[in-house]
Amino acid sequence: MKLINYIKNKYISIFFNIIIYILIMLLLIIFNVNFYLIIIISLLLLCTYILNLSFDFIKRKLFYHNFSKHLNNLDQKYLITEIIKECNFIDGQIFLEYLYDINKSMHENVNKYKLNKNEFKEYIELWCHEIKTPIATSKLIIENNSNDITNSILEEVEAIDKFVEQVLFYSRSNTVEKDYIIAVTDLKKVIENIIRENKKVLIRKKIKIEINELPTVKTDIKWIHFIINQIISNSIKYGKGNNDCIKIYSKINKNNTMLMIEDNGIGIEENEIAKVFDKGFTGSNGRKKYNSTGIGLYLCKKLCLKLGHDIYISSKINEKTIITIIFPNNDLTMK
Repeated sequence: MKLINYIKNKYISIFFNIIIYILIMLLLIIFNVNFYLIIIISLLLLCTYILNLSFDFIKRKLFYHNFSKHLNNLDQKYLITEIIKECNFIDGQIFLEYLYDINKSMHENVNKYKLNKNEFKEYIELWCHEIKTPIATSKLIIENNSNDITNSILEEVEAIDKFVEQVLFYSRSNTVEKDYIIAVTDLKKVIENIIRENKKVLIRKKIKIEINELPTVKTDIKWIHFIINQIISNSIKYGKGNNDCIKIYSKINKNNTMLMIEDNGIGIEENEIAKVFDKGFTGSNGRKKYNSTGIGLYLCKKLCLKLGHDIYISSKINEKTIITIIFPNNDLTMK
């Protein structure tokens, strides 16, 4: 709050006080009051008014400075009403009362939308669980009536199953901390299960898998299974269609363990690598041919960070893509 702005705001009050001051001086002169007494009275009136304005300006400046300071230090600005409790001038009190009412209304609306969001999330999760039954039944029927056509249909049904799984994990991605168990996990067993799930498409596309010795790490087996499955599915999806190979290997460092998943597919443009973990980013490859949703790698990054891991990607166009998941060797804390 600047003094010049305060004076501008008080110009009407100052103007009328000057008029009254002049009238008082004129009356004192008309009634032949001693000149020195007029001077003393004038100075007293002037000092009284200046002191009054100064005191009023200082208390307002202190209040708004304090208000601004706390507001700037808050990440969640709406919590300002929890810090600023009182004010010693009337219009400031009115301002705070209105601010409390606005804040209360905001909380009521936010809670209403949270309730709607939670209800929708619960419905999506229920739908995902319910849809898995007809998908599983369809798989069973197809496997019992196996031929070239039904095998092709089975691949599409399995793709649908993966998309349903992606929706389920996406809906839970903000509440990982409510559904996880950090334990020593054998990465080799996790990857063998993922390879088994994808064996039909791997065989059909003649994709070679090379798995080196893999260590155990501390993670949640369900969430890491989903993350690695997304990465391997991308490697399958973005292969060249000729001598495709996926290499899975690891490196143990002093402070962490690194899991690398490398393919020799079409690669990623250099100017797109920094964006591949962004939500909804499909890139030139996804737009040209593969109908990508831009959700898979975004979820991988988000879930890795939630689990206390990290994930990086490097690529050379038409040569290779390497995705690295880093597991800290210390005890994990959910973020």
